[in-house]
Amino acid sequence: MVGLLAILLVIVQSCSQPKTGLDLFAKDSLKKLIVLESPPPQPKMSFFLPDETQMKLSDYQGKVILLNVWATWCAPCIAEMPTLDALQAERGGSDFEVVTVSLDRTAAEAAMFFRDNKIDNLQSWHDGTFSLSSKLILPGLPTSVLYDRNGREIARISGEVDWTSKEAFALIDNLRMP
Repeated sequence: MVGLLAILLVIVQSCSQPKTGLDLFAKDSLKKLIVLESPPPQPKMSFFLPDETQMKLSDYQGKVILLNVWATWCAPCIAEMPTLDALQAERGGSDFEVVTVSLDRTAAEAAMFFRDNKIDNLQSWHDGTFSLSSKLILPGLPTSVLYDRNGREIARISGEVDWTSKEAFALIDNLRMP
């Protein structure tokens, strides 16, 4: 009987796939991290600041970016935003950037939230078309999408994340490596 149980255990373990690549980071605060086999293309859209400054995600070619889609009416988004601001302050630079895009009614709403809550390290981009969530096939807000230096989506995570956690810093440090 013990031999049969041992054989069964070996068979079960051989059937489960070991975690590789970015799947290794899907634990603790990043347990909902999803690495897609067939990710959607990076949306070809323009986003705006309240002063009408325009940006496209392709403007970040050559950088790893964490695109966070959020709104001021979303409680988990509000809770997550200070950790995104801290991540940008700690890890942002020539090779990595946190890009936040608001789905609020107006760009001014998100900018006011940033100002009132001392979110000083992030730009308050806005999607005036309100189509970003459908183009990215997002399940809800907040959702963060990670893009590599070539603009290819490499992972995403839905829901509130502590972006100052050791596993989040480890993930970003791993992605920043050449």
